Amino acid sequence: MKTQNEYEKRYKAIQLYKEGYGFNKILQLFQRSRRWLSKWLKRFKEHGLNGLKDKSRTPKRIWRKTSERMVKKILSIRGELESHKSRRSAFSGIGAEVIHWELEEKKVRNVPSISTIARILSRYGKTGKVRSKRNSNNQPYPYIKAEKMGNLHQTDIVGPRHLRGPKGVTRFYSFHTVDVAGHTAFTSQFSDKQTISLCKHLIEAWRFMGLPEVSQMDNEMAATGGGRYPHSISQVIRIHLLLGIHLVFIPQGEPGRNASVESFNQLWQERVIRRHNCPTLTALKRTSERFLRYYHYEKPHRRLTQKEHDTRFPGILRDRLWKSLRHLPKGFTLERYIDSNGHLNIPIAKGKISFIRRVDPHGKIEVNGATYFIRRKLEGQYVIATIFTHRKRLVVKQNNKVIKSFHFPIKGHIINPVLSATRSKT
Repeated sequence: MKTQNEYEKRYKAIQLYKEGYGFNKILQLFQRSRRWLSKWLKRFKEHGLNGLKDKSRTPKRIWRKTSERMVKKILSIRGELESHKSRRSAFSGIGAEVIHWELEEKKVRNVPSISTIARILSRYGKTGKVRSKRNSNNQPYPYIKAEKMGNLHQTDIVGPRHLRGPKGVTRFYSFHTVDVAGHTAFTSQFSDKQTISLCKHLIEAWRFMGLPEVSQMDNEMAATGGGRYPHSISQVIRIHLLLGIHLVFIPQGEPGRNASVESFNQLWQERVIRRHNCPTLTALKRTSERFLRYYHYEKPHRRLTQKEHDTRFPGILRDRLWKSLRHLPKGFTLERYIDSNGHLNIPIAKGKISFIRRVDPHGKIEVNGATYFIRRKLEGQYVIATIFTHRKRLVVKQNNKVIKSFHFPIKGHIINPVLSATRSKT
């Protein structure tokens, strides 16, 4: 009805114009703008009475419609990736980004965008799981800046996990280290998660990835020492101090603060232990090594771009920047610090270890098994408690301002590190 009334108004306005009425008189009668009358006069002169009707807003042609041939190719590649039978698909993902990469590698013309491929997969029921959003406590967190390769490593332990083979069940742990900015990764598998196993993993990871300025971990007993002796310095902390690396422990119960290595953990478990049958620990190590080669040189990383990094592969980026990274001293081995009983005995070197902590309702924080009172009004806020071994002090800061300082007794002689430390950014 509304459209019909509009057509009648346009028709009457044109008739009055043909009868000699002026623009102003017609506009006064119909309470419309000069632009309105000019538009419909032009339409009438070009198309007659049909020009006074509304045009359909439906597009005459869908310019970006994906061809059926391309849709079939996308679904075909998805099927190949899901089978995991080829060498390329043994560790690959199955999402839109991987399919987009495969189409480009096959030199297919007019490759649709990643979002278009995702819509096609959704249309055919090939969608993945919806990830739930993590809750945030909305408190400012003192993140470590990782602007370039070597700024920050994150380390975590996966396990215990179990392998089932002809000789029974094998229990194991997998140690993972990730370079946050460069996205390189290293894994080691052990039958235990003792301190010496973690130290061996770190040495091999640093031999492969270079030494970091900051090494970040959660509060795993193998790393902290468990807090049994509050003022003791664990062997994992000592190996960091000896090599001039600033070790940082994230808050208790907040694994998301190690997001990069947590993401790699999920990827490794999905592509290695869930996808491949590894009956023994030796077989698992071989499969994990194959996965790492794929991860570094065949899987384009979503956070690496040609424009910024000149490559999308973490391994190529590492090879290119290798000379600019810090490295272990020539001939450095962990064996020289292992005594006749097989125990590590690394000396304490000058340096610092930091603990990011959230102040509890009583205004206290826990560091290495000991409790320290800070301030009640800081409840729920994050602070950084840093042990300076050469000063034998525990200094608590917030926003780079010293809040409290405590004496931290350290027994024994404190030596100089074999490598000088670099200044970390928070």
